[in-house]
Amino acid sequence: MPGIILFGRRWGIGSDDFVFPVVAEIFLRSAWLIAISIVFHIHQNEPQNCSGGTLLQAYFIGALCLLCLTIILDMAIVYTSMQGSIMYPYPRKRMPRLLYVKISVSVPELGWIVLGTYWSFGLASGCEPSVVMTVKGAVLCGWAIVFLIIIGIFIVFDPLGGLRARRSQAQLGVLESSSQQQMFTTAHRTAMKTWERRCKVLCCCVSCDDQSHDAFTEIAKLLTDFFQNVELDLVATDIAAGLILVNREQEVSQLTVTTERTHESYGTVSQERISQYGPVTTGGQVSDTLTKGTKITQGCPNSSSSSATNNIPISESQHLPQPQDWMNIKNMSHYMKYAMASYGWPLFVFANLSLGLCKLCGECRCCACARESGEVHYDNCCQCHTAAIRKWTDVDDADLLYVSFYNKIYAIPFFVAVDRKEKSIVVSVRGTLSLRDALTDMSADCVCIEREGCADWKCHKGIYQAACYIRDELQDKHILEKAFQQNQGARLVITGHSLGAGAAALLAILLKPDYPDLICFTFSPPGGLLSLEASTCCSDYICSVVLGRDLIPRLGICSMEHLKTSILTAIRRCDRPKYQVIASGMWQAVCSLCPGDNGSSCGCRIDQPLLQETGSAYVTGQRNVEEAIESAIEQSEQCRITFPTMYPPGHVLHILEVDSEKSCCSSPTYFAEWKTPADFQEILVSPDMLTDHLPDNVWKALVQLSDKQFNPKPRHRTSSIPT
Repeated sequence: MPGIILFGRRWGIGSDDFVFPVVAEIFLRSAWLIAISIVFHIHQNEPQNCSGGTLLQAYFIGALCLLCLTIILDMAIVYTSMQGSIMYPYPRKRMPRLLYVKISVSVPELGWIVLGTYWSFGLASGCEPSVVMTVKGAVLCGWAIVFLIIIGIFIVFDPLGGLRARRSQAQLGVLESSSQQQMFTTAHRTAMKTWERRCKVLCCCVSCDDQSHDAFTEIAKLLTDFFQNVELDLVATDIAAGLILVNREQEVSQLTVTTERTHESYGTVSQERISQYGPVTTGGQVSDTLTKGTKITQGCPNSSSSSATNNIPISESQHLPQPQDWMNIKNMSHYMKYAMASYGWPLFVFANLSLGLCKLCGECRCCACARESGEVHYDNCCQCHTAAIRKWTDVDDADLLYVSFYNKIYAIPFFVAVDRKEKSIVVSVRGTLSLRDALTDMSADCVCIEREGCADWKCHKGIYQAACYIRDELQDKHILEKAFQQNQGARLVITGHSLGAGAAALLAILLKPDYPDLICFTFSPPGGLLSLEASTCCSDYICSVVLGRDLIPRLGICSMEHLKTSILTAIRRCDRPKYQVIASGMWQAVCSLCPGDNGSSCGCRIDQPLLQETGSAYVTGQRNVEEAIESAIEQSEQCRITFPTMYPPGHVLHILEVDSEKSCCSSPTYFAEWKTPADFQEILVSPDMLTDHLPDNVWKALVQLSDKQFNPKPRHRTSSIPT
């Protein structure tokens, strides 16, 4: 940081971001230089004997000179980029000049590449094949570098670069106050238009109706407010380094807490480090079970989770009822298959990479679009999605009452099936699988649930509209009425994963007055879904399942603001160069694949300090840094006022991984414990926070627990109350 300024505009790359790409370029050019040098030395007298020999000799000499000059210049760029730290860019002040020189050298180099291309592919008759192949390889390598540079320029180009450059001048006091205010207003308006245009480009196939336009505008405003209100100039790699630092801080903080490990389920007792997920509650006793990469929320030094949840009324958390009998792992693993089936053929093939396509072939129906498809709507020509539903659930065609893969903003696919084994009518809602679904996820404003007795219940706007769409489809087409007429005594079960889990929970709330005995299983539900009162009141008929460090159940506007503040604070405290931070994160990710605790058998250590206890003593622009952090904190507090704190729905079963001695290829061992929705208010940064959200991983964990007949003990009333 900050973003480098070239040609009068700010670019989305910092002066300390050139270490890894330029080192790769040095290796590539060095190999190029060695190959050309060897060929030129061996055949230096032969160019006169072939067509265009003089031109070839000029190419060799010019290419060698340009390569030597470029490599020396690249070394200077790497050395300069390695200086200072993230918050201390002063030692890198010469970087723009070096880049200007490199651009100047690139012009004759491009000409030499064109010259080599012209000779090797047009005038190389009668020359040694080794000479021709060397020149062809050199020019192809040169064109590859040019292509990569063009892609890199496209990636780091900032549409607001001119305004950001003037904003940097404003922060330095170069502009007058009236000009500053006008510039900030223009920047905010331009940023909104830019984000709206990006959304439209990404979703170019989305119909441009009024509903889509409103969604684009709302999402653009949300993204603009989140990314533009920080007074500190950050680039993407600064945020990546900040995430690594936050992860390191969480990992180091949990290493300071040790406790006696008592694992009642596995009958082992040992002294181990406690996980960051916190103590396991088993039958009213707290058994501190070692788990993988988790964070304790009670009594943990430097833990910010307590500050994220200390505004929750303790009395409401205490009065959350105990889980019902039907909230067992056997039912969860059974209905998880219906949630996975809603994703259609992509997830089935992903979960069965070797034989997935072969297994589906027997269930597909060729040219189904040219004949009557019954109650299957908007599937592809061979009904591959419906075939995957049958494979996942083992239901007959007659038991698939309604299947719809219609997808647009606020309208998501779902299907209705009869489960003969469990005597239930299942409504399964698909999760995020398209950009339209992502836009529904990002419409994160709060709205009230329009149902009698729920006037004060707040929920996620985009997911609520998706649930209303499914409710209207079910009611307008009398799908459930027909299903219960044909299946007397059946029970309504609603399920879904991710976005589908959120829609399933809200659909259950909307349909509860008409179907009092309905139940709902939500797998990896969104965290910013329901207000605390709504989440607590629906706990008698909604059960949620969360795996490990899954990001989505912890994701919300307030938690994102809290994470932003944590990133800024961690960056301020870091006194290491950015390349060291990123290299450390990459190495730790590699070491996480090694057997043993924290990859110790690989020689990894996660307790190497990257953060100081206080801010760096030589940070330039310290006032801007402190103002940025204060602005982020104020914005986080304002967010809690503007947006109520939101939670996942109902009872939450948290599946955790036991961190035991295992090889890289062995399957993890899981256990589970009941948590309150208030326990998922802090984003835990880890590579697992994305993989733990995958539906097949959730299903595998549930199947393992079901096979072991694992029975999570009732929650102790005071163990999960945030402090």
